Amino acid sequence: MKHFAVIDLGSNTFHLLISKVTAERGLETVFRKRIFTGLSDGGVDHIKAIKILEGIKALQDFKLILDHYQIDQLKVVGTAVLRKALNRFVFLEEAEKVLGTNIEIIDGMKEADYIFKGISLLPELNIGTHLIMDVGGGSTEFILIADGKKLWSNSYPLGVGILHEKFHKTEPIHVSDLKELADFVFYLVEDMVHALQGVSLDSITGASGSFEILELMSGLNVSQTDISVVDKETFISIYKKIILADVHQRSQMEGLPAERVKLIVVGMALINTIVEMANPTKIIVSPYALKEGVLREMANL
Repeated sequence: MKHFAVIDLGSNTFHLLISKVTAERGLETVFRKRIFTGLSDGGVDHIKAIKILEGIKALQDFKLILDHYQIDQLKVVGTAVLRKALNRFVFLEEAEKVLGTNIEIIDGMKEADYIFKGISLLPELNIGTHLIMDVGGGSTEFILIADGKKLWSNSYPLGVGILHEKFHKTEPIHVSDLKELADFVFYLVEDMVHALQGVSLDSITGASGSFEILELMSGLNVSQTDISVVDKETFISIYKKIILADVHQRSQMEGLPAERVKLIVVGMALINTIVEMANPTKIIVSPYALKEGVLREMANL
């Protein structure tokens, strides 16, 4: 039985997912791990030297795991920071040596396509109309789907690393900076506003760290295979709690991991802006995203 592995070199987090294909269950997870590296800390134009070292250390850990499982096929993809950072080749050259394979840098539209393929594995997302939202460190992808078919997609430079550098200037964040952030988002996603005209959304479905925090702080059980549903009232309550808190207060919040304390404010502000604009019935947190889409393509499912 073949073992397929994908490494997603995200702008905040590196993910490793190993799966096998079974007749009964399709893709079955064998092993998964993620390591927060924060490559986008400070923005996407330059990767800090310490973050390069942390990223390489993460890949050394992944390589030991890959060797243990004797992988038949491996694919490694890099996203926003590795598309844009001027010193990205310093990281990429060493990373390819560690892993012994090429790293494919994908553009935002390819990223959105993989996210769609991954989320489409969930039966609940093949019924109704949903706006998929994947918030990364360097970019955010949106995909509009109806009954399992992709109607529209785009990728924008709206990652939390970028938004934090631009707008999170005080603790707590100032209301004027939140307003500037919302205006910036609306300006960039103008084509999405047109795509959503006349559309009644069943959900905004999130596949990212910011949505996972929403799931955790809602007191929901986090599943690797099943969706979670958060009502808008619960989201608004959590959003207000986070944006009104300073960094020390956030560090004490249950369900908010230490590595997310810095960037969660702009992540939640971005989600809130889209929720107010799109007015979904509910918010869904998806356990599947880009890496599942890559595996689906690799396994020809």
